[in-house]
Amino acid sequence: MNPFRPRARARSVHELDYAALWERGIRALLFDLDNTLGLWRAGPPDVRTAELLRRLSAAGFKLAVISNGRLSQRPEVLDFFRELGIPVIWPARKPLPAGFRRALKVLETGPHETAVIGDQILTDVLGGNLMGLYTILVPPLSPNESRFTKFNRFLERWLR
Repeated sequence: MNPFRPRARARSVHELDYAALWERGIRALLFDLDNTLGLWRAGPPDVRTAELLRRLSAAGFKLAVISNGRLSQRPEVLDFFRELGIPVIWPARKPLPAGFRRALKVLETGPHETAVIGDQILTDVLGGNLMGLYTILVPPLSPNESRFTKFNRFLERWLR
């Protein structure tokens, strides 16, 4: 399998067929934060996303956020996920495996029953594939992102 190719794609986290993931045996979902669940360097995700996370949790999914972001500068974001009972793994240093391993340990799941959902091939998809997770690529919510991410996007276009 090509480590840069996601197993699935969706137009957003709101467009995913979570019932099909459950049928596939996926019991845990690792979400990237910036430009996947919420805007880069913005406050917490919106009300619609909060409701989605509540529904997924109520349906039995174990949830975590895995982020390379500097969340120490965004305590309101950490508080948002804490109130929902969703652990946040940061700094994850994706695509390196340590953050993914921490998330699996916290959720007490294995790679075969865990999906990672994110907007970047070189962090979310590559890291998830190297760990044996089910990878799902969504487009970024906004073109507003760090210079490092913009460079990654340039490399991603070359990889495609």
